[in-house]
Amino acid sequence: MDGEEGTRIDEEARAQGISREELLKRAAVAGLAIAGAGGLARSATAAIDASFPKRGGTFRLGVPGGSAKDIIDGQYIVTTPDIARMMTGWETLVVNDGQFKLRFDGLAEEVSPNEAADQWTIRVRHGIEFHNGKTLGAADVRYSLQRLINPKVGLGGQALLASIDPARIKKLDKRTVRLFLKQPDGTILDALTLYTNTIVPVGYSPTGAGKANPNVGTGAYKLQSFTPGQQSVHVRNPNYWRSGQPFFDKVVIIDFPDDTARVNALLGGQVDAITDVPPALIPLISNHSGTKVLESPGAAWPPICMRVDQAPFNDVRVRQAFRLIANRPQMVQQAFSGHGRIGNDVYSPFDEAYDTSLPQRHQDIDRAKSLLKAAGQEGLTVDLQTTAAALGMNEGAQVFAQQAKAAGVKVNVKVLDGGTFYGNQYLSWTFSTDFWNPKSYLSQVAAGSAPNSPYNETHWPDSKHQNFLSLYNKAKKTADRKKRFAIEHQMQKMEYDAGGYIIWGFNNRLDGYSSKVKGLKTGYKSTLALNQFGNGYRTIWFG
Repeated sequence: MDGEEGTRIDEEARAQGISREELLKRAAVAGLAIAGAGGLARSATAAIDASFPKRGGTFRLGVPGGSAKDIIDGQYIVTTPDIARMMTGWETLVVNDGQFKLRFDGLAEEVSPNEAADQWTIRVRHGIEFHNGKTLGAADVRYSLQRLINPKVGLGGQALLASIDPARIKKLDKRTVRLFLKQPDGTILDALTLYTNTIVPVGYSPTGAGKANPNVGTGAYKLQSFTPGQQSVHVRNPNYWRSGQPFFDKVVIIDFPDDTARVNALLGGQVDAITDVPPALIPLISNHSGTKVLESPGAAWPPICMRVDQAPFNDVRVRQAFRLIANRPQMVQQAFSGHGRIGNDVYSPFDEAYDTSLPQRHQDIDRAKSLLKAAGQEGLTVDLQTTAAALGMNEGAQVFAQQAKAAGVKVNVKVLDGGTFYGNQYLSWTFSTDFWNPKSYLSQVAAGSAPNSPYNETHWPDSKHQNFLSLYNKAKKTADRKKRFAIEHQMQKMEYDAGGYIIWGFNNRLDGYSSKVKGLKTGYKSTLALNQFGNGYRTIWFG
């Protein structure tokens, strides 16, 4: 290789934050020719220039909502702006990849149970630093888990991490802790992938959310400034542990309470990407030169909720009839403008444990009428409470009400303001809508389908399916994933047959971005916007 070509390759490698060997390896993988006297052909170097990430620039993101009550906390969120900001600087021990598969690509090099699954060992990677220069260690893992679980801090982690005994998290060495559980739990790995279950340093905001000073994590960007309700600024972490990442110099997150203003900011070049594009505004972005819409498979769901312990839904025949009333393709088409997929009354479709063998439920008005007659509920009238908290809630309620007329059922849709819907009556409505972001199946059960769940809106299980709880406890104690999946299938069959949710559809993620933003992938099973916000804003760049 001649000196000029070698210098050229070295400069390119430095620009990418990688070695010469790594650059050549990537060129070979990409099928780029090595030509001449061992040097890269000009066409190959040009292709490298075009296809590999570039450093530099300020990435500006527009997000919906925002108020003076917004916070930045490494382990707690309330609104979309809170999530967008959390993802800049805080990381989990393990992660889900773009196909929602568990991967050891986080802060931990090991998370493993003993044979009984009542002890778990966690070992973090060597040499990772927090933004303030402190080295990540076992004490930070112990503190982070204790903070998540502590009800006095109020982060809600006790729902998903309830089996961990916070007083018995033992530090084995500088990088290793052992968790001693209150009972066996094979779902610890799944719980640790949740984006709020991050690792923070010892002493981080010990009395409540959003009070940390300094507000530091291990992520790709450090917090520079924050004005609640307006914007935050985050700068590249120069000591980030992943080689070559991140690429932007700075990330600015800007609040836009109005959908149209957010879309116009993208079209006008004031921001480089936006989250949560309303379906009606997709043509404005996709037909505009220089902007695109990223549509990702989604698993968020706005269910219609039936309380299984209150009339008329305490009769399983009524619940079954209402599920047969739903014309799911029509609901997805009208409520999501087609940007989603039909549901089958079971949540968590991204989970490996999701039972795809359950027959797809279709509208059957005759069968619905027969079930209602048998239950003595012909000519039923019922109020359906809803609010505009997420796409599909009000829209799905209205479509369902129209469909119910064919079965002789009158559904009175009551559209409430958010304060009323989520006020004192929340979780007590007999018939209502709601919304959930994706979780693994057992994590979702912990959050919303068990008696001690914080958000059990259907009051499941009913009196005839109390063994659902014993199966849940058995599944949590089963470390072998295949054996656990078989138990979860039994649980899903119970909810499919007799549960209180009408899960009619899952909406896709719809985000807009400038064509100069590179690294976003289609087909990414996103639980959050823009491929998990570019995996913490570290896998996207300006091309």
